[in-house]
Amino acid sequence: MKKKFLLSAIIMSMMLMLVSCGEDKHYGNPSSTKTRLDNALSVKDELIVSYEENYDRYISHQNLSGDGVEVLMVYMVGSDLESEAGLASEDIEEMQDSSFYGDNLKVLICTGGANYWWNDDISEDEVAVYEIFSGEESMDKLTVLDNDNMSEPDTLTSFIDYVYDNYQGDCYSLILWNHGGGAVLGYGCDERYNYEALSLSELDTALSSSRLIMDGNRFEWVGFDACLMGMLEVAELFEPYSNYLIASEELIPGEGWDYSFLEELSDGTALTGDYAGEVIIDTYASFYDSYKWYKPEYTLSCMDLSKTNEVMNEFDSFISVAESSLIGGEYSDIARQRGNTKAFGIIDEFTCYDTIDLYNLTENMYDSHPAEAASLQSAIETMVIYEKSNVENANGIAIYFPYNNKDYAEEWVDEYSQYDFSEPYMQFVRNFMETLSGNPLTVWDISSDDATVMVDADIEATPSDAVGDIGSIGNFSIQLTPEQAANFATAKLEIWEIFENQDNGSYGLWINSSDVNLSSDGVLSSMIADKRFILRDSAGNEADCCAIELERGDDYAVYYTVVFNTPYDDDGYPGLMEDYKIYIRVDADNPNGVITGIYPSDSDTDNMMPSKQSVVFEQGSTINPFAFGRVVKFNDDGSLAPFDEWESNSGLFYGFDLDGDLSVDMVDIDPYIEKLYVYCIVDTQGNSYILNVVQ
Repeated sequence: MKKKFLLSAIIMSMMLMLVSCGEDKHYGNPSSTKTRLDNALSVKDELIVSYEENYDRYISHQNLSGDGVEVLMVYMVGSDLESEAGLASEDIEEMQDSSFYGDNLKVLICTGGANYWWNDDISEDEVAVYEIFSGEESMDKLTVLDNDNMSEPDTLTSFIDYVYDNYQGDCYSLILWNHGGGAVLGYGCDERYNYEALSLSELDTALSSSRLIMDGNRFEWVGFDACLMGMLEVAELFEPYSNYLIASEELIPGEGWDYSFLEELSDGTALTGDYAGEVIIDTYASFYDSYKWYKPEYTLSCMDLSKTNEVMNEFDSFISVAESSLIGGEYSDIARQRGNTKAFGIIDEFTCYDTIDLYNLTENMYDSHPAEAASLQSAIETMVIYEKSNVENANGIAIYFPYNNKDYAEEWVDEYSQYDFSEPYMQFVRNFMETLSGNPLTVWDISSDDATVMVDADIEATPSDAVGDIGSIGNFSIQLTPEQAANFATAKLEIWEIFENQDNGSYGLWINSSDVNLSSDGVLSSMIADKRFILRDSAGNEADCCAIELERGDDYAVYYTVVFNTPYDDDGYPGLMEDYKIYIRVDADNPNGVITGIYPSDSDTDNMMPSKQSVVFEQGSTINPFAFGRVVKFNDDGSLAPFDEWESNSGLFYGFDLDGDLSVDMVDIDPYIEKLYVYCIVDTQGNSYILNVVQ
């Protein structure tokens, strides 16, 4: 079978762009000064005391049983989500179309932070406050704020103050709309100010300085229509300021929240945050469960912030015993437990945000610390009062735990430590980082003499424990030393196939997989699949593609493939070719794979915030999958050079013009074409090694 491979003019720099973490980038606003942070923490402590002393008065002031007025504030930092795709304007239109009852629900939005607004009523040159009315296309422009930088704490404070001073309500709620980067990178990129963002400390300053909070009130609920903000660190920050937090552990799909929920919130039934959480989460899940274009992964949870202190106390106890194990020499065990925990915001094999599900972490560390893990699990179950997701091991609360993203770990931990979070955890993180970033614990010098290769071409059936319909033609095994086995974290077996229409010894990557097993005697083995992915459309057009595994669980795997898409205008002229990542999930319901999202490969934001700007390819546009290629290199004595010294020879597969829905499928790998099987091992310090064992 001849491979459909089109040599491209793409040079090595393009390849590096696709597979590297990138140059040093700006991560939002500089950290607050120590004086400013200390002042904010002091105010926060005073507010906690004030709230406790005035709790009865606060409760009696709120009419939360029904028939009251809720004032909803939406802080909408448009950024590139608006200027490039109109996503903020789309959500404003959803609010206008939601048929909410204006006597019970007042909706105020604050807009800015984008170079261009698709909504004609909004100017990109100012930060303005509008009131939205159900069923009306226009909005009432109420005021223009003095500060036009939405990544400044004062701007958020000014918005809250304006609404609080001018709209009397029985309860107040707040939605923070834009990019989110979790506990480290914060929230809200202002495109007009170099994509600066609000750090957690700055969010703290903005809330504590508002008159609503300083008068002894709280928000009934705060929600993030932004990625990765469903974290314990965020809950701890908002605990003095809000009764409930509604946020996602995972990336938010492209179209964000479904604002049709406003109608149900305004029906006079109730104003409580737990009720709002259920309505918002149910609407959100229903929207993406029935999404037309593909099957996005999602999470969304509602947390009772009155339970935050209990979770924090149990978390500190849990971390204290983990710290004892860490300094007692159990680093590699803890690293493997961390590595096996459900992670969120995985962009590619080089870019992630090191946020993981806290409950799943306790499950993986349960055998080591059963009493403390059980107590923390119980506290989390009490705090997360409602959640929905379509991914495994997402339980409603994430936490930052540096591990996979080593290139930025030191910088991110420094940023993380600026916020006054759990001191036992910060000490644990510092000690963990010392080994993570230290000298390698072992040497991975494995040659072909250490490898045992078992290939049986008669095996065709998919093993019973395999994820998806991937087939099998045998196993590839390597003997590790005891020291290597002790510090082994994971590995991927890569399958490369020669490009037969080239005479320069080029091989292309079909697929890699971390479906590996390490036996008690140190034998690392992996099943060799005999299936690979293709892309196709409704008309039957198809193209080869290579698939890189990002994540694997007991019964699912997630891959991505890179494609270049070229749209055409009405006159048939091609537009600018752009590169995208297509994410693919394989599980029992989708044994041949299903597309879960399509996202730009490279974000223009300078702070590495994950993009929720998913795309749908235009009909008639050309789709060319990217082919990762290498040319075999030989040593002077004629022996095969180490794999990582082979020359890059990447390009594009022949593609097709999209006709109908885009989908993914699996086809057989030709057993008669020359292949290479290569192991890439990752140790417990996150170091990767391509072994000089090639079959």
